[in-house]
Amino acid sequence: KNSAHKKENTQTLIPTNKPINTQTKNHASFHTQEQQQESHRLWQQLGTHLIGILSEKQPDWIITAVARSAADKFKDMPNVEVVPGDATDKSSVMELCKDKELVYCCIGFPKYERKYWAETWPKVVDNLLAGSSQQPEQKFVFCDNLYAYGAKTDMKPTDEPVEANLESKPAIRAVLRQKLQQRMKSHPQSISVVGGADFFGDGVTETSFMGDTFTKAIVKTIDGGKKSTPLALGSASKIHDFCYVPDFANALYLAGTEYKASGKFWICPHSVHNKSLNEIAQDIAQFTSVGHLKESYNGGASAKKVKIQVLGPTLVKILSPFMSFMREMKEMLPIWTNDYSVDDSDFCKTFGVEATPYEEALQGYVTFYRAELAKEKK
Repeated sequence: KNSAHKKENTQTLIPTNKPINTQTKNHASFHTQEQQQESHRLWQQLGTHLIGILSEKQPDWIITAVARSAADKFKDMPNVEVVPGDATDKSSVMELCKDKELVYCCIGFPKYERKYWAETWPKVVDNLLAGSSQQPEQKFVFCDNLYAYGAKTDMKPTDEPVEANLESKPAIRAVLRQKLQQRMKSHPQSISVVGGADFFGDGVTETSFMGDTFTKAIVKTIDGGKKSTPLALGSASKIHDFCYVPDFANALYLAGTEYKASGKFWICPHSVHNKSLNEIAQDIAQFTSVGHLKESYNGGASAKKVKIQVLGPTLVKILSPFMSFMREMKEMLPIWTNDYSVDDSDFCKTFGVEATPYEEALQGYVTFYRAELAKEKK
């Protein structure tokens, strides 16, 4: 079937959530949708957005999404096919990728656990690197977070990563970075890596730090009159940049289709720059109350003021013996208790793109949650 396609026709494999791979004649991406723990759902939504962009912009490509469920999401995309697969199984990956020209990885695991990551991530990346190296012109695009850089401000893709080992989630990501960098050195035109900080957007709900426990809580309180206190991890007063999921997905698309994207690590465009969760919360309240951000955070009188419950370092450490999520978040606290910002200018200048404006992205997220809350009332 694949051999019958012309050279310009492409198949794309997109994995999200748990390890799964996808294939395409020219493009392949891994996209998983297993519903165990919720952490993988962020990446599921990112992969879904990427598939939509690929399907719309490249109607002649055949896009193969490796997913375990939710195939109905792609039923209106005639050039998308959904197949099963397992990125932890090398033979499965090799078979899925053998005649694909482009392989995307948007995998997110169902377990946000250091031990699970240490056992699984290196294996998955090795499998994908092998699977996307079977043909001379194959290209691999890896969707990454920014854990490997540690907690810092003005983060650039050329910054040195933390020490690579299997002792923490940031260190594990540094191990993966070493593997990807080896491919860049040996075959620079065959790989591109795009990273982003925490993200938000339509469909990104339970596990986004701007999701259900934050934006939804604010919208629900203001619109529905049912008080729900938004939560922040570590601190609500420190700067923390966020990217908007459509922008992240578009950056991945460009990384796979633009020649000049090859052989480099990139940071995707971010809509939220130099704002604290306190400021973001007040802006969400402003949008929900009056529909715009005409008044500033400091002086806005129209919006209802939002009080945030902060899960500080002491509380996280106290709860960690009893709650697995808190236990896993202990090592991530520096990202949330210090200013955390990125420099995405290299990507924006190179490809002539900009992030969705902050106000537009935030208003879109409020609109999404209003629709979700309306569904819950039915």
